Amino acid sequence: MYYPLLRARQFELIALRELVTENAIQGVVTPIIEPVKETHNNLDIAFDIFHQGAQPAYLILNPGNGVMAGDGSHYLEYLTAKERGTYLPAFRYRSNGDYIQQAIQDYDLNDCLIICQNDVNPNNVDFTAVAELEQVVAFNIEDPGRNRSLSRYVKELHKTFIRRDDPFERQLRNSDFLSIAEHQFSEEHLFYNDENFNGFSDYTILPSEYIEGGSTPRSVAIHLTYLNDQNQIWIRHFTSDSNDSIANVQGKFAEAASKAVNYCRQNNLTNSALDELFVHFDEQHYPGLGTVKKISMKNHILVVAGYLRNR
Repeated sequence: MYYPLLRARQFELIALRELVTENAIQGVVTPIIEPVKETHNNLDIAFDIFHQGAQPAYLILNPGNGVMAGDGSHYLEYLTAKERGTYLPAFRYRSNGDYIQQAIQDYDLNDCLIICQNDVNPNNVDFTAVAELEQVVAFNIEDPGRNRSLSRYVKELHKTFIRRDDPFERQLRNSDFLSIAEHQFSEEHLFYNDENFNGFSDYTILPSEYIEGGSTPRSVAIHLTYLNDQNQIWIRHFTSDSNDSIANVQGKFAEAASKAVNYCRQNNLTNSALDELFVHFDEQHYPGLGTVKKISMKNHILVVAGYLRNR
């Protein structure tokens, strides 16, 4: 099972909504969504589509980023007002075991996911008291091999254990991707079962760092992943060339899209995300940077889901 971790921003949720509507991820992908806004409009729309498509998703109730970051009750209240079984409870653990235990008790939560870094001490009672609750059924830990004691402890609990990786190599400027050749992105889909994990997780083609908004870019980069002949996931960055100023973003998109479309067509790469990119390019239409990001995220999830369904 693949557990992509995405923020609950407009285009991240649009990508997930489209995937569910296409019945492209059910049974092999369970998204983890971190809300970063106080309002619920986009979450509500996604909930309705997920519910209709029988697609569960974890919702982080104490986000680490955004307007509502911290151990509050805002998203606990939101979750408990929804019909259960579609949005599932997830908590970021950061030495806040008392908060998590109280939230589980007060809101009668079950099937909880704990998300943490690999610096947790498995002998810390604050953590073990949470980990051993029957209402906690899953763990998502970043690069768990760096803390063998923690990894061993979680595996001995015989609960769902998801490894999380951060394979996207963020650059200071989009134009920096011009000099980066295509390279291996991930092999976790090939080996997570062999290493006794129940699932794997990443941030799709986004960096793990939370970045609020952004300015008009000097360059446009389209990040596309694909399976090579050994079923490894590789990534290629298609970047505009006229990057001296912020002028003519539409032209920069056309330069990057030309490279991406030509490469995909020459290598017979296609799916619903790439088909959308082809249409924008063929019709000489600039869809906006949010849609460009959505296409890249959606393509990556389709690549992983396709492999898991066909293996």
